Amino acid sequence: MIKPPSFRHLLIIALSMILTVGIHAQLAITEVHSNQSTNGTPTLHADWFELTHYGTTPIDLRGWRLNDSNGGLTNGAVTLDSLTLAPGESVVFVQDLDAAAFRSWWGPTLSSSVQIVSYTAASIGLSSTGDGIRLWDASATPESPAQVSVDFTTAGTNSASFASDAVTGLLTTRTDRDHPGAFAAADGGDWGSPGTAGPSIPLTITTQPKHQTVNPGDSATFTLQAAGLPRPRYQWRFNGTPILGETGPTLTVKNAQAEASGLYSVRLENGLDALNSIDARLEIAAAPTAPRWVQTPSDTTVLVGGTATLKATASGVPEPSYLWSFNGVPITGSTAATLTLNPITADRAGTYTVAASNASGTVTHSVQLTVLGRPDIRITEVSSARTTLDPGFIDRVGFAPEDWWEITSFSPVPISLTGWRFDDNSASLASAITLTDTNLTILPGESIVFVERLTPAQFTTWWGSNNLPAGLKIVTYTGSGIGLSSGGDALRLWSATATSNTDLIDGVDFPAGDPGISFNFNPETREFGKPSTLDLDGVIQAPATLEGVKEWGSPGRIRTGTVIATPKAPVMTLTRNQEGLRIGIIAEAGHTYRLQRRDEAQGVWVASGAPQTTTTDGPVDFFVMLGSEVGSTGLYRVEVQ
Repeated sequence: MIKPPSFRHLLIIALSMILTVGIHAQLAITEVHSNQSTNGTPTLHADWFELTHYGTTPIDLRGWRLNDSNGGLTNGAVTLDSLTLAPGESVVFVQDLDAAAFRSWWGPTLSSSVQIVSYTAASIGLSSTGDGIRLWDASATPESPAQVSVDFTTAGTNSASFASDAVTGLLTTRTDRDHPGAFAAADGGDWGSPGTAGPSIPLTITTQPKHQTVNPGDSATFTLQAAGLPRPRYQWRFNGTPILGETGPTLTVKNAQAEASGLYSVRLENGLDALNSIDARLEIAAAPTAPRWVQTPSDTTVLVGGTATLKATASGVPEPSYLWSFNGVPITGSTAATLTLNPITADRAGTYTVAASNASGTVTHSVQLTVLGRPDIRITEVSSARTTLDPGFIDRVGFAPEDWWEITSFSPVPISLTGWRFDDNSASLASAITLTDTNLTILPGESIVFVERLTPAQFTTWWGSNNLPAGLKIVTYTGSGIGLSSGGDALRLWSATATSNTDLIDGVDFPAGDPGISFNFNPETREFGKPSTLDLDGVIQAPATLEGVKEWGSPGRIRTGTVIATPKAPVMTLTRNQEGLRIGIIAEAGHTYRLQRRDEAQGVWVASGAPQTTTTDGPVDFFVMLGSEVGSTGLYRVEVQ
């Protein structure tokens, strides 16, 4: 980051301090295997990565050091022994596994000429949730940048390796049977191409830095995106002079003042090619200006116990100050651009207003925060007795049946499942599996299936694409302590905010089961635990199982037809007599209706009377007796689930 007032000093840099780009830049990490299959012989499986030399001269790596993204050069880095890479050669580095075991894992398809280097380090582990690899040459000091660096994202439950994208050169592609040089490991079914890397990719600039005009004191961020393999080294320049330490794809000028105005560009080199970006001009506005919004928060709905973050950014000269208010009352100490509310309680629902001010004026922005109670999400099916009575099942479909279970949402709004956790009868948050997919959301009335080890495609083959609801979300999971016992077990489900083992969203217990028959959910009584009955509540025979062999379940639905329908908003009628108020609605079967009241437009909704659960369609009435509420006046609404 460029941080004036020392801006000019950052531009004064000796040429000897600029990163030398040469043969080291011709090296690239071209494959990483951070999450191996638990099938086969797990003792033969380990983290590994591949280093490829794209130059034309052999390179000696004796004394080089390697680490993951956390350790740095001095904290647990591994030092390499004698190792020479020929031009175009790839070498495989594998953790805690010797070359013979690695070859046994990948089998005869692995070329006998591939060098395999084993390393051991307690502090290095390539995390399946995302990590990085760094390599330094023998002359590097603790302050030296890594000569070779790569980062990779979460691998989820996919046991394939990360490989270089054929267009960008980034380590973002998952290896499959169509990837050049890829093959399945002899043990466990992992996919990769150890020792075989793709060709180099010409260096190109895909996104140039853009011209900008900012007010004094604002930040300006320049970004450049490039494709190429080996990956390029970046060197940002100001008016043609290299900027010390600015060697990434993004440059941020913080607290920009007049002396920061000028031309910014990037020099790219990867040992094979070199490119210069265009010059992007930064201009600094001079005249005082009233604040204007650059970013404002939106209306937000949060669950009780969750976190709400409201962020506003204004630009002006001089830089604006901020003040947040709740329902018109200033919040003591809330003078930052971001307001964080944690944990959320019901009394925090209301209107939040932020004001941005300077000597030239003030702008305000208001949002509504709605707080919902605990989500009504139920475990609606469990299939734990996975011993199939079909002797030819595995030979026909290529995999064995696995445990699976289902949840269904009865809440009226979408619920993000990111960070939610589940466990079996140990009922322990400490050993629970966490859902890390940031895009996993359950919609009102939707059911989602969780299956152990099988891919969504395998589960669909098992139960038949024509029998599953369109767009059914199927989530694969693995874990050493989460197997659902056919002799009886349990499931426990927690939200992302739970801190106690007993703070459950839902939990079910089930006895020993019959092979192939799931435990199901009655959509009328909302009770769980009865074995599935063919043709009842959407239960079908799995088409991948032989006719006459029981394989019964209703994955993705809780009744015949599609998933449950989202409840309709009821229309209210109100009648007043000498005794009080009668509030009437026309209800739908299978839903719960709650009357709620608040005193004023910005007040908190509170329950009024007992909820009513319907078994048939028809009228439902709520009565408010005179004197039973404060003045009996106010706003009323009916919530339906």
